[in-house]
Amino acid sequence: DRQGQAGAQQLVLNGWGRSSGIGWAGMSNVRGVEASYMNIAGLSKANMTEAAFTRTNWLSGSGLSINSFGFAQQLGNGNTLGVSVQQWGVAPITITTEDQPYGGLGTYRVNMTNIGVGYARKFNDQISVGMMFRGVNEGIPDARALGVSLDAGVMYTNTSDPTSTVKKNDIHFGIVLKNIGPDMRHTGDGLSTKAVVQNGDYTKTVQHRVDRFQLPTVLAMSAAYDFRLDGDPDAYYHRLTVGAGFANHAFQANETSLGLEYAYNNFVSGRLGFTYQEGIFNYDTRVTAYTGLTAGLSLDIPFSTGGGEKSNLGIDYSYRATNPFGGTHSFGVRIDLNYETAN
Repeated sequence: DRQGQAGAQQLVLNGWGRSSGIGWAGMSNVRGVEASYMNIAGLSKANMTEAAFTRTNWLSGSGLSINSFGFAQQLGNGNTLGVSVQQWGVAPITITTEDQPYGGLGTYRVNMTNIGVGYARKFNDQISVGMMFRGVNEGIPDARALGVSLDAGVMYTNTSDPTSTVKKNDIHFGIVLKNIGPDMRHTGDGLSTKAVVQNGDYTKTVQHRVDRFQLPTVLAMSAAYDFRLDGDPDAYYHRLTVGAGFANHAFQANETSLGLEYAYNNFVSGRLGFTYQEGIFNYDTRVTAYTGLTAGLSLDIPFSTGGGEKSNLGIDYSYRATNPFGGTHSFGVRIDLNYETAN
């Protein structure tokens, strides 16, 4: 009954190229920079130094794009620090007034930028926790709103068969609470107008009062399990992960996600998922442009930086089906530096 009453809706849009291909079903085992959106506890599983950039064409044809940049650095003793920046680009909008309703005065742009600083700690091989503080900025040149939000997440990982020498950490659970913070309010000259005083011959500036709005809080839970598909008991090249997730939204329809991820030798991986919302199968009852299907593909190319140290270049793509518009496409690049010492 509160759907559509929150502001800062960009906080619930996933602009990353890897995790968006499977939805909330991948929240329990997301790792590295992309955990800044899904579950900040996964930041603790970043490699030594990681940086990522993703360009998302949101609802192709709508003129909306998302640029996402993140950086993660291990500090030692299970501590990891991360920075995340997301900037939304909106196609220019024609300026109109009461006197010139058809434009002719130029254009303006909407600006939405979020900057987050996160910290995660890995207590042991099973439990990781994390927190992220995020600054929220949205508005137009003469009116804007500023705010802050907090994300907090927990991850639990375990091994189904402790005697196995090749298959470890194959059970995943996660829970995250996102976008907790004080209400926001728009301010600026754009909320004022000139009005003629009744029974007078002069004008004065009238300031419109606007109400505060709340942030789009989300509570999400997820579980996943890794299956080993190799026939050789001593090999682990083929992995199939099955995951499920549920997101309880305070200001929009809840989401239930199911997903699959297949990976070969940590080199190539493909993802397929479906996110269900009530009424999604009927055009007349669907309250979102998304029709549920998600998919993605990633390549992880190792290379050496010298000195016996390994690094990795990752290329990610994801697709989210929509009706109308032409779907949402994300293209990302990741680089992991010095993540493993070569033998």
